[in-house]
Amino acid sequence: FSSVLLDTTDIQIILPKPVNSKTLFVARLVHILVYLLQFTIALAIFPIVFIFIQYGLVTGLVSVVTILLTVAFAVFLTYLLYALILQFSNEEKVKDIVGYFQIFMTVFFAIGFQVIPRLIDFHELSAMFELQWYSYFLPPVWMALMLDAFNTGNFDSIHLGMIACAVIFPLLTFWLMVKYLAPSFAKKLAALNTDNSQQKTDNITVQKTTTISEKLSAVFCRTKTEIGSFETVWKITGRDKNFKLQFYPSLAYMLVFVFIFVFKSGRNAESLWRDLPTTKMFLFFVYLPMFSIANSLVFITIHENFQASWIYQSTPVAKPGYLITGALKAVLLKFFILIYLSLFAFAFFVWGVGIIDDFVLGFFNNIFIFLLMANLSDYYLPFSRQPNTKQQSGKFVQAFLQMLIIAALVGLHYLIIIKYTWLTFCVLPLSIAGCFLLLKRIQQITWLKISF
Repeated sequence: FSSVLLDTTDIQIILPKPVNSKTLFVARLVHILVYLLQFTIALAIFPIVFIFIQYGLVTGLVSVVTILLTVAFAVFLTYLLYALILQFSNEEKVKDIVGYFQIFMTVFFAIGFQVIPRLIDFHELSAMFELQWYSYFLPPVWMALMLDAFNTGNFDSIHLGMIACAVIFPLLTFWLMVKYLAPSFAKKLAALNTDNSQQKTDNITVQKTTTISEKLSAVFCRTKTEIGSFETVWKITGRDKNFKLQFYPSLAYMLVFVFIFVFKSGRNAESLWRDLPTTKMFLFFVYLPMFSIANSLVFITIHENFQASWIYQSTPVAKPGYLITGALKAVLLKFFILIYLSLFAFAFFVWGVGIIDDFVLGFFNNIFIFLLMANLSDYYLPFSRQPNTKQQSGKFVQAFLQMLIIAALVGLHYLIIIKYTWLTFCVLPLSIAGCFLLLKRIQQITWLKISF
């Protein structure tokens, strides 16, 4: 909700009216709290029902109060954090900081939920928990002891102190924000918005240096249409926060897959590392990148400013397929190549020169899979679709077919390694030819086959 908290587009219209900054701040805060409560209800409904049934009416009502206080306090602390950052940086930098922090937390929890539970030995896990002196500074402990006090009827000095913290601190934080922070925060945003506009006007310069996307597009793209699409997708994927937030966590899942499939969830990791050169586990490193890159087929067609895609219809492009292939090449070169080379370097360190031919074959097999999935999908132009959950779901059958294709190629590659190593050099030309034919097929797409 940083886009709501840090939005400056409405300041020019609302603040000159008889609406003060406190009213504007509370309106934004209510919007965020109401929306967050929908998620809170969805996450907490079953625990709350269980508490009502197991521990009675009073404890159940107190649990509802503690949940609401927790959500409110989390929002207030977030707002205070934004205000603190805003004192030392401008609006755009704040949004960048928030965006990268969101990406980091998404990756952190994605890996944490999959890896950390597998490292815990539940057979030796103790259920004992003892509060330390520093525990009383943590808001979840306040809420837990408040719930414990009403459940057990224990209202000693510690429980009363924690109840006071649980109730007073969220209310006090809200009062401080409305009373002191809201006016200065609105003025700071308005001033930064003016300064940024002036700075952008004063710092207009002509860039004559050739960017890396321009150099690569000149080498790997055939037509001007493909070059334009390549550079557009390359630059937008590097700047758009929503794309990064959706796509980067899927790249992080490769670490999870390596941990689960190659190192067997951390069990006997020392012996597995010692015996790794004698196994064929390098095949996971060959084909894991495609599991992550495949999601980009959806993400590069979606953008919040999808209305700008009218430019495609206004240009004299006879074969819109080149717009799609330009986007596909940008994704492959920007994300797939670097990841693939990194995994190859690790595999080469472990298995040696004997895996070079397998990685060469796997390289073109991955591209073949990627292009085949693009051919099986609906043909959308880059960033021309409205973000819509319904459009992004309901593709189970298609995703299942894609998984079968990947599994079939992995199985074929494994059989070649085990029984007929010489077939690698026979299959390689077929894989290259398949990539070429699939790419040509997309390039020949007409406007009648483009989805809108």
